[in-house]
Amino acid sequence: MLGMLENYLGLILAGAGAVLFFVFRFLARYGFKPVLRPIHGYETLSKQVGEAVESGGRMHVSLGPNRIIDEGTGVTLAGLAVLDIVSEASAISDQTPIVTTSDAATLPVAADTIRHSYRRQGVIDKFETKSARLVALDPITLAGGVTSVIADDDVRANIMIGSFGPEVALMAEAGARQEIPQTVGSDRLEAQAAAFTMADHLLIGEEIFVGRAYLSNDPSAMASLATQDVLRWIIIGVIVFGIILQSLELLG
Repeated sequence: MLGMLENYLGLILAGAGAVLFFVFRFLARYGFKPVLRPIHGYETLSKQVGEAVESGGRMHVSLGPNRIIDEGTGVTLAGLAVLDIVSEASAISDQTPIVTTSDAATLPVAADTIRHSYRRQGVIDKFETKSARLVALDPITLAGGVTSVIADDDVRANIMIGSFGPEVALMAEAGARQEIPQTVGSDRLEAQAAAFTMADHLLIGEEIFVGRAYLSNDPSAMASLATQDVLRWIIIGVIVFGIILQSLELLG
């Protein structure tokens, strides 16, 4: 009986989620924008890009060691979404953003992300093929290689979004030595702990997956985020209601 209720609840939530998504997407296309809780890392990202462009330097985005097709796919896509927005904002500069990774399959996708951003802005001639770099094939060596990129390639802002481990401290330390603003997002606790003390801005947990909703006016991204928020409160309400029912049965 309990299993059937769980199945029905899952179907109801899936159906409600689909309906909410299309409703919010329709509203977003006509100017509706949900009230988003402040995430300082995203609020200051546009400023970081602007300062880097004005100073004539480069933006650096590291996607970390995770692959494009494995359990870390979601994190990789989150990093690519931020790279897309950063590249589009940097297109007015003569310096192409640098993106680093340690996965060979992710490399062409990252390069194509920058290329598409530049094509949308009509400045495809400014695109540099060397902007996407396979620095190493393991996390520690990637971190060591990125420290050289930050120091030698006139990087003025450092963004790291991926499945980083404690090695993220090496990259953050390199950025700190150059006195550049840094934003770190990881789905691993050890990286979050290291970045908390060394980076200017930290994206924790689900925050790394909502970059497009915060950094663009994409109706689908905003609708998806609004849907997630509503479903989250529905699930919380169901859990609380279940606890209350169970408590009443125990008392009875």
